[in-house]
Amino acid sequence: MQNKPQTPTTKSFAIDPFLVLRKVYDTVEQLTGPAIEKLITTERFARLNGKVMEAILRTQRATRENVSTTLHLLNFPAREDIVRLGELVLQLEEKIDKLGDRIEALEQRSGKPTGG
Repeated sequence: MQNKPQTPTTKSFAIDPFLVLRKVYDTVEQLTGPAIEKLITTERFARLNGKVMEAILRTQRATRENVSTTLHLLNFPAREDIVRLGELVLQLEEKIDKLGDRIEALEQRSGKPTGG
């Protein structure tokens, strides 16, 4: 028999990454929180934030218009076309309902059903 040298038992010192991230987050929040709060309550920040929001809205509008134009050029319906078609279908359903009601009223007045 060979005698193997025994290795000391090693303990696992696994680090919980979520615990580390939480500690980092808490530390950063404590250090930067008051300064950020002071910054975002200024009039200058509010004006800058307003300008950023306007730029975002302009970009969204331009993108929407460009997509709509591209879809029309490719002969695909754009969102507006589908919405308009939906409105026309609703109007047609209302007219059909009104005609059905008028037919029913005429049937009741004449006393004989016309079918359906």
